[in-house]
Amino acid sequence: VTPGQWPWPRPPVPPVSPWWPSLVEGIVELHYPEDKDVAEDHELQVWVGEIFTYGVLGNEKSGKGKGLV
Repeated sequence: VTPGQWPWPRPPVPPVSPWWPSLVEGIVELHYPEDKDVAEDHELQVWVGEIFTYGVLGNEKSGKGKGLV
């Protein structure tokens, strides 16, 4: 098996429903009515930092700045 390839055929991925983005946006706006609310959520900012550190291995080119906002 070549590194980075599946040893079996990948299953098809269903397309994202067209209403999904608006559902997510509605939920986020319910909890964070303004950008400053996101910036002031310490736990959310720590979580984003963990995603950056462990999820993209600290790649500075990934676009992560000092926080989510």
